[in-house]
Amino acid sequence: MNRRDAVLALLALGAAPRASFAQQQQRVYRIGFLIPPREVGGRPFVDAFREGLRQLGYVEGKNVTIDLRFAEDDLARLPGLAVDVVRQSPDIIVTASAPGVRAVMEATRTIPIVIAAVYDPVGQGFVASLGRPGGNVTGLSVQYEDTIPKLLELIRAVVPATTKIAVLRTVDPSHDIFLTRIAVLARPMRIQVLPVEARAPSELESAFARIHEAHSEALMVLPHPLFNSRPEVVVGLAAARRVPTVYPFRSYAEAGGLMSLGIDIPDSFRRAAYFADRILKGAKPADLPVEQPTKIDLVVNQKTAKALGITIPQSLLLRADRVIE
Repeated sequence: MNRRDAVLALLALGAAPRASFAQQQQRVYRIGFLIPPREVGGRPFVDAFREGLRQLGYVEGKNVTIDLRFAEDDLARLPGLAVDVVRQSPDIIVTASAPGVRAVMEATRTIPIVIAAVYDPVGQGFVASLGRPGGNVTGLSVQYEDTIPKLLELIRAVVPATTKIAVLRTVDPSHDIFLTRIAVLARPMRIQVLPVEARAPSELESAFARIHEAHSEALMVLPHPLFNSRPEVVVGLAAARRVPTVYPFRSYAEAGGLMSLGIDIPDSFRRAAYFADRILKGAKPADLPVEQPTKIDLVVNQKTAKALGITIPQSLLLRADRVIE
């Protein structure tokens, strides 16, 4: 081999790794994204997730594509949509809510699943433990059950003479767990707990009629897509019945609800991008601990309080992260 051929051979050897690296850098990852709300209601969550990806260097159309699926508030559509997402062979699937997680887990046991927000992932069997999830699922926990004592305190603070509260629930198994905890904590406070069930949007009106007929002095709304995806409807029914209500997320208070205590859901979707990035870079969901909320926001709607003839204690207003006047 002459000198020229030797030089060309060395250059070829040096170029091969660089070409391979360039090809690797140009890979376009596919992310499946499935959530229960209508598209218009789910857009804030999609936008937050996209923002999180951008902060980590992902650009749609360049190194990532997102296949969006919305159940349009019809939870019965989730299993079929989950199967459709899996057929696209995504690198990961992002979802939220207990019904959403169940649907995706039934559709795949191999594709990594990132939970943007779900309550009690251990109790519902989605992960083995928060520290060591196991399986193909990880993400973020809402930890709603940890806010229940505070929610009861809020009710007692704004309606001191409360002896009976209604709890708006649906058929989700996790609501049985929440109701048990509420009843146990309410008993020493001498508060009777009345579960009121709504299994579909069409049953919300009759559920609030039962709450009114039972003379419930306050109401707790449990977290679920059936309620969360239509905060204006739930808040409107509570206002019509003039029942002081505490809600699980700020979207309710912003829609006119009296008070809310819970995490910022869009921020949770933004954080889900971190898990997506770790997995796309080779981490296994089984080894990524499920994160718990670091901040729980209290939002008080003073305008609604005045309409209900309720005086919010100054101590409560000072604790609030936001007061809507």
